[in-house]
Amino acid sequence: MTVYRCFRLRMNFTISRWSVSLASLIWATAPVCAQEVDIDQVRAATAKLIAQLVDQGVLARDKGEALMSDFAKPAAAPSASGNAGSAVGGAATEAGAKGAAGTVRVPYIPEFVRKELKDEIRLELAAQAFREGWTGPGSVPAWVRGLAWDGDLRFRVQLDRFGSANAPQISITDTNRTRALSLANTAEDRERFRFRARIGLTAKIDENWSGGVRLTTGSATDPLSSNQTLGTYNNRYTVLIDRAYIRYRLGDYSAVAGRMANPWFGTDLMWANDLSFDGVALQWTPTITSDIRGFATLAALPIQEVELASADKWLFGGQIGATLLPSPRTVGAKLGLAYFHYASLRGKISPAGSTVNEFTAPAFAQKGNTYYNISSDPTRPLLGLAADYQLLNLTGQADLPSIAGKRIIVTGDYVRNFGFDRAAVSQRVGTNVDPQVSAYHLRVAFGDAEIKALHDWQVFAAYKRVERDALLDAFTDSDFRLGGTDARGYILSGSYGLGKNTSAAFRYFSGDSISGAPLSIDVFQFDLNVKF
Repeated sequence: MTVYRCFRLRMNFTISRWSVSLASLIWATAPVCAQEVDIDQVRAATAKLIAQLVDQGVLARDKGEALMSDFAKPAAAPSASGNAGSAVGGAATEAGAKGAAGTVRVPYIPEFVRKELKDEIRLELAAQAFREGWTGPGSVPAWVRGLAWDGDLRFRVQLDRFGSANAPQISITDTNRTRALSLANTAEDRERFRFRARIGLTAKIDENWSGGVRLTTGSATDPLSSNQTLGTYNNRYTVLIDRAYIRYRLGDYSAVAGRMANPWFGTDLMWANDLSFDGVALQWTPTITSDIRGFATLAALPIQEVELASADKWLFGGQIGATLLPSPRTVGAKLGLAYFHYASLRGKISPAGSTVNEFTAPAFAQKGNTYYNISSDPTRPLLGLAADYQLLNLTGQADLPSIAGKRIIVTGDYVRNFGFDRAAVSQRVGTNVDPQVSAYHLRVAFGDAEIKALHDWQVFAAYKRVERDALLDAFTDSDFRLGGTDARGYILSGSYGLGKNTSAAFRYFSGDSISGAPLSIDVFQFDLNVKF
């Protein structure tokens, strides 16, 4: 008589990222029926199964060899403990005693039990892979996880209002481009829809090396603004590479080369917010105490490369300072002292009948600095800078705790141009030129330090005074009095969070001239911002 016994086979696995090891075989009673088979057939089938698991990488080779070794050992005698495994073993022994001599009867693993084992292994692998992020739904390769995306979108309504007593103003850039005297708009009010789109990719290569690229809307001839003015007969927007750099970081030291973000601590007194820099910068950020971090930056930044190497235009700069880290209930502060040297920017007059020095005229300028005609041809004007610019800059910021978790942030920025030579400038221009060489910016903000969530808010008020030759007018903020120097006035602003990384903002700029011809401009901006 054939004897049937019911049992269940369960396999427990320890799963790692790259291998699966067989930990144990547990036999327990379950509604699965066994039938009589020859022991040699069972050994051959089991050996084949273990070999396949090893070949497919599911079972480590050393674990497979250990299983084969254990499988080759004689079966242990049933224990007297009375557990389920012993009961099955005893029943099998009893059934074997009733069989023909020389025949060993062992449990047989049916096909559906094998399928159950495979399904359990597959589920365990998927769960482990999902936890470790190396395979499964939504997983990405390791090199992809080293990429980080960021960007922002901004829709702006801008209103420019010009004073009725404004005097005509020469457009430096247009005059130098066309070689004919060109006037800027100083009288006609203007309304514009404007849009800015920026998207950046940062790739972390390893613990030391990384790189980045950012694309932006804007104009290839305006380095200060990424705005795209709407209303060009539905033409597509221009997309430009705004940043492209390689960075190396080792502890507190880092070096970046290419087209990079502003490496200096400062405000928009000297540099427009959208301005990027070409060149090489070295930075050191040592830890002074647990609450104070120092910083030092050296940079060599080419402004214009010309065929004559000795005449290339450069900005060299160095800055040192320290940061007192803020907390919700303590004061934060930051202080920086910088020196900036512009090399070969001053215009030079070409000899009669020659154009040898025409490259010294700026390729881009706004308004305010002292200029003079460097062309040898009176019918083709070309305007160059009359002064040199060697700037000492002191910037400070205090971050103070306030009520309901809000902050009061006070910022001050001061610049003086020590490169201005009154006698030399007056000789070039042909008239006496007073030294107007100082600039400062004061700003007080109240609210959340950043607008990141619904109902976050911030308001601020600021005052600027930028004398004629205190700064290089080409790189100053293009919103305040529509850019340039020889300007004074105030700024009012408010921002409110409409959702996660979404905000609305209003800004009002009111600026007037200091010593030059009358030029009063008020600018209103209404912004909708989204960051990601």
